[in-house]
Amino acid sequence: MLSFQIVIPAPFMTLDEYSRHSGMPKRTLKDWAAQGKLILKKKDLPKETPLVNVIAMQELATREALSYLG
Repeated sequence: MLSFQIVIPAPFMTLDEYSRHSGMPKRTLKDWAAQGKLILKKKDLPKETPLVNVIAMQELATREALSYLG
């Protein structure tokens, strides 16, 4: 278990919002999404705005940190 808490501002964010929040360029985030490195919410319609699943990304980061820490 990690010894700190992280506040998640919203469960889903647009790529613009996630870019501002993470400090990563939007182009990098689009590339990562295409490579499957960014977890996106499934779209119901083809023209919907892609949304980053922030909770899933946090869970992935937590598991990765725990694997490094033992």
